[in-house]
Amino acid sequence: MEKELIDMATVVDGVATLEPEVVDLPAGRVVVGLRERVSMPELAAFFGRSVPVVLDEIFRQGIEPSGPPIAIYRHEAGQVFEVTVGFPVDEPEVFRGALVIDELPRGRAVRAVHVGPYESLPETYAALRRWFSGRQVGIPRTMWEEYLQGSEAASGPSQYRTRVVYPLGQW
Repeated sequence: MEKELIDMATVVDGVATLEPEVVDLPAGRVVVGLRERVSMPELAAFFGRSVPVVLDEIFRQGIEPSGPPIAIYRHEAGQVFEVTVGFPVDEPEVFRGALVIDELPRGRAVRAVHVGPYESLPETYAALRRWFSGRQVGIPRTMWEEYLQGSEAASGPSQYRTRVVYPLGQW
């Protein structure tokens, strides 16, 4: 499977970006998380303090995450974003607490999977910008990253897998 994925990827300096693909996202995907306005240099620290807080609160309420961590980015202004760091849950209606609940949009989206360290994610974003530019479609102001395999499960940063998703809305 690993070789098949790499065969479908653009590989630059040992970092792979799977080609952008259009998919249909299901309705009802909900993320419970912590939201703040964060600048690019502050992102790593925000993630470091948010993930344990979110997990503690979710587990305290007897809820299990239904997938890997997700970061939702909105309203970029001068490299400052409104960011929600959290986890998908299947039963958001039972959730009570100080965290926010975000419903991910349903419908068409373009996504690409980045294989490699987080520091090389700009290569995947460049591939997605080329995809949008080639279709003369504006880049949405809301998007998210799904951390499919990170430091807790990988044998090193070269094996991290991050899915970058942009909802398309109406064409």
